[in-house]
Amino acid sequence: MRPGGSERQKRSRRADYLVDANIFLEVELDQERADTCEEVLRKFCSGELQGLLLDFAVDSIVIVMERYGKGWEDIRTFLSSLLGYKGLYVYYSSLLDKLMVTDHMRSYGLDFDDALALQAMKESRIRYIVSYDKDFDKVPDIKRLEPESLL
Repeated sequence: MRPGGSERQKRSRRADYLVDANIFLEVELDQERADTCEEVLRKFCSGELQGLLLDFAVDSIVIVMERYGKGWEDIRTFLSSLLGYKGLYVYYSSLLDKLMVTDHMRSYGLDFDDALALQAMKESRIRYIVSYDKDFDKVPDIKRLEPESLL
């Protein structure tokens, strides 16, 4: 995974998708759709697909992993694996991004993390989010794609 870098670098990255935390959690927690999500994540890993992952999402994934009893070894393995993704970049949210998030929360009734994803998409000019979260369906100008549609 490539770090997001400066504001200018954020905008110059070619990314077609924002990948929601729930896609990684399906795999890390071995949930119902883990196999499908793993297959899609392989496409980002190889660079076949290009996407963004929020820095906040990385932290959220780790927190959920801990809640589900995953130890430091599992967390380290997950974090280390992210470094190998050729087609996934981390979007580092600024304080200004977080301030803008409150507008999205008000306008679309989103919670903070979903509104933060929307803000990153707007800043990066990304139209598609890979997610199982149907809350994104109420936001105009973006389209939610379930991983199955990318296979």
